Amino acid sequence: MQFKNLTILYVEDDMDTQLLMESILQESFKKVFVASDGEEGLALYQTTQPDIVLSDIHMPKMDGLSMSAAIKEINPTQLIALFTAFNESEHLDKAAKLGIDTYIMKPLDKQQFFNSLSFLALTLDTNKRG
Repeated sequence: MQFKNLTILYVEDDMDTQLLMESILQESFKKVFVASDGEEGLALYQTTQPDIVLSDIHMPKMDGLSMSAAIKEINPTQLIALFTAFNESEHLDKAAKLGIDTYIMKPLDKQQFFNSLSFLALTLDTNKRG
């Protein structure tokens, strides 16, 4: 699925993963904004207002859950996906309480990854129409 009319903010501290995912996302999205930690991600969010936020959870300075909470304070309807290798119930519970829209597990499974992004795009489209 293509997302050529959408923008995405991708926040990831692992540089190898960041470069790989940035290239994958650039093939599908109109614009990809990239940050290396939650503080940088939040600052970039405030200036770019992307359609979708995709973030790792465990990062230095500010983790993905804290960044997501700050973003939800700015825009409670912001679509956010967390992309992580951790499947700990405390993270899932906090993500659910924050209203995180989807949770994508690493390592990357392209089918699951793009299914989750498609779900977000459909949600965005429905919200714009509704």
